[in-house]
Amino acid sequence: MRSILIITLSLIALSCKVSYSFRGGQIPGKTFGIESFTNTASLINPNLAIVIQDELQERFTNESNLKYTDGIGDAQFKGVITKYRITPVQGTGDETVALNRLTITVKITYANSTDDSQDFKKAFESYDDFESTEDFSSIENDLMETISEKLVALIYNETLMEW
Repeated sequence: MRSILIITLSLIALSCKVSYSFRGGQIPGKTFGIESFTNTASLINPNLAIVIQDELQERFTNESNLKYTDGIGDAQFKGVITKYRITPVQGTGDETVALNRLTITVKITYANSTDDSQDFKKAFESYDDFESTEDFSSIENDLMETISEKLVALIYNETLMEW
């Protein structure tokens, strides 16, 4: 009898499932646009602006209620890349660097023509560390992609913060 009770309770517990999703969001309006990003950082990767723009467009197309437009959208993004910097992170006892850090900062201006109380101008920064023994030019694109994804997640979350 006791084993039947345990099996029954186990099945009930396994069949109960709670699921939460933080994907998708509602932003006032129907369309969004992205103006070409500019790059004013002292060290420039010529592909960075396009990578961030494409990532931003993909994220909002896939996870929001807005449709992309080449023109001015109800929600409009403008960006300036202000930092693309490599700095040492961790040294060793021999005064050599074990880890380096690539940091990217982008200043975003967001305007929503449907609800201007949601407008903002804000700098977003993210980084990724890499071994100093690695050839930076061979890993730069992967680092740039990873950091761009982090930046776009921050921008997306800031845009949806009030919703």
